[in-house]
Amino acid sequence: DDTALALRGEGAWVERADGTRVDLRVRPAEAPARMGGIASWQFLPEPLRSRVLGRLPRLAATWSYRCAAHEYRLAASGGCHFLLYHRLLPWDHAPGWLLHREAGGHSAHFDGAEYRPRQVSGGLLCAPDQASWEALREALLAG
Repeated sequence: DDTALALRGEGAWVERADGTRVDLRVRPAEAPARMGGIASWQFLPEPLRSRVLGRLPRLAATWSYRCAAHEYRLAASGGCHFLLYHRLLPWDHAPGWLLHREAGGHSAHFDGAEYRPRQVSGGLLCAPDQASWEALREALLAG
């Protein structure tokens, strides 16, 4: 049993039942063709949905657990490279966004704007760093 924690400016970590702490770090950046991650495309509006679905084969692998809490923890611990979401309910995304950010990741709305928990539209793309975020955005979203 353990709990993933993050404090702004203090990093992200997992605290185990025995009190030990293991720091979290995102996976190192790769070219999009070598990246695997979460693509939650179900709530994307058309024609964006069709564009993204048609471009997913450009990546090494994509999947979804349909549970943002598990997916953010996976990304923050280096278990996948990226996360892509459209529906941004704050209780699903604000805690995970902080965990990912404090683990060294970069994220922004699809248009590049900084994530704001009160903004529930505009999509969210999380990646290991800004350069890989830009490469993923170009590979998946560019029109």
